[in-house]
Amino acid sequence: MTDAPPTDTELLAELGPLAAVIADKAHTVPVRLGPGGTDDLVSELTLAVAVYVGRHVLPAEALALRNPPWPTERDWVVEAQWRDGKWRHYGPALPDRAASLEQYEYAVQHNGTTHAYRLVRATTTYAIDAQHTPEQQS
Repeated sequence: MTDAPPTDTELLAELGPLAAVIADKAHTVPVRLGPGGTDDLVSELTLAVAVYVGRHVLPAEALALRNPPWPTERDWVVEAQWRDGKWRHYGPALPDRAASLEQYEYAVQHNGTTHAYRLVRATTTYAIDAQHTPEQQS
């Protein structure tokens, strides 16, 4: 087995199907001359390449994300283990890992002989199922 990089011919062969999609759009989308005349071609190429990538490049799991979670928020939380074995927040969630790490180290230094602590990255995602926007009132 060789670790040699792929040759130009091998790369072009791999890109052949994508090149065919681009060539088809270049021949079928009418382009107007003048300012902004290539906008339709650019739009059609962008859409065609996005569809191609979605079908042939992305892993199958990505197709399941029809409505990807957005936006993602990340906070850092120090948690302490209580006598009942449950983990609970030890202080507020912070967006800065360095500040949370300081809080964690402080807790371990001062109470580490009596409690277990952990630093947790809490990620929250939101997926919109339905949305209503009222019309603007004049």
